[in-house]
Amino acid sequence: MDPELIAIGMAIGIAVTAPLGPVNLTVIRSALRAGMAGGMAAASGSIAGDALFATLAAYGVRWVEDWVHAHSQAIQIVGGLLLIFIGVRTAMHHVKDAELSLSDLGRGAYVRKGFTCFFLTVTNPGALLGFFAIFSGLGGVLDLGSVPYRPLNAVVGVILGTLLWWGFVTYLVTHIKGRVTSYTLVRLNIWAGVAIAVFGVVILGNLILRYFAITL
Repeated sequence: MDPELIAIGMAIGIAVTAPLGPVNLTVIRSALRAGMAGGMAAASGSIAGDALFATLAAYGVRWVEDWVHAHSQAIQIVGGLLLIFIGVRTAMHHVKDAELSLSDLGRGAYVRKGFTCFFLTVTNPGALLGFFAIFSGLGGVLDLGSVPYRPLNAVVGVILGTLLWWGFVTYLVTHIKGRVTSYTLVRLNIWAGVAIAVFGVVILGNLILRYFAITL
């Protein structure tokens, strides 16, 4: 194991996970709703998606990158529509005071949250291409081809980085939960839902603009 390489991987994992987006909003809502267990259940989908992308980038699976480039429009359409659906559903969810005291939503709900964040991650072609760009840009530092174990170390680092980030986020959100009322969470649902839906609209809007730019 190479501690320095793992540390670099952790920095990459935090860098790609930290920016506010649909996944962060979903995890925050889950943590407010069901504490660290709910937040980490949702985050597990993002961790799995990032681990998949990091593995593909670390081992240089270029045919995947080529496939994403070739099907980027279809992937973005699916991702955009999914974001709009999740956003509308989130904004319309009404929270009751009794819900704030629940700490266990049941295994099925936790699994659904994980799959939701996984699909939000893997339907974003920019995330995969971002991993390839980072790993390519740091190629001289990572030196993944020199020793067989180095790609695995980099992937482990990315996973640890994402775990560290989501652990911090869910811990922080859980500790401010006592100050949150049902009214606050309803407002958060509305704003989070609108933000998530806007991400979807922007993705689809960019596709439409590019289509007209090409045809005109």
